[in-house]
Amino acid sequence: MKKSCISRVLLATLAWAGSVQAHHSSSLFDLTAPLWVRGTVVRYQPINPHVLITISDVQADGQPRQWIVEGPNLARLERMHLAADFLKVGDVIAVCGFPYRKEILAQHASAADGAAVLPSFHGHVLALPEGRLQPWGPYGKLELCIRPNDTPQLWIAFLDADPMAREYWCRSLSSAKVPSQDPPAFVEAVNAGVTRHCGT
Repeated sequence: MKKSCISRVLLATLAWAGSVQAHHSSSLFDLTAPLWVRGTVVRYQPINPHVLITISDVQADGQPRQWIVEGPNLARLERMHLAADFLKVGDVIAVCGFPYRKEILAQHASAADGAAVLPSFHGHVLALPEGRLQPWGPYGKLELCIRPNDTPQLWIAFLDADPMAREYWCRSLSSAKVPSQDPPAFVEAVNAGVTRHCGT
């Protein structure tokens, strides 16, 4: 019975996600509300239309909770040159991403047909088990993923090592002002320290 319930939750989640993903654009997501989720990888699915990672974390009440983290399509994943097993079940990772807008969630609530739906969001950057940052899905504002304990050196190394991360960073900064909740000095230090500046 428990297995059947879990299967129903997963099927409802994936059916709902598929219906949303068929018409993707950044307008589906609340790009003002970044969230970091740290958890254990339960499942990694390199599939189209979007790669899915299921992670499990622990809520404030001590109860486990699973999340579906949506990422890039397979063509973009191939551009990342990641090994097929770069994520393994049991890996502890952190994901910065952006949730679906409330009106999008409301429009697709009926797709669950009364079944519970796992919380899901679009992952923009991963923090891998060794601490290295990895760009993930294309939708988001990368500078909003700066964590309080991050150093400019971490982000400089991230942007210098990965052309896709630099693309996300430059696109994000050109689309909006640096948000007030992030110290402008941090972003300025990163921009001053990278090997190639935006626009070059």
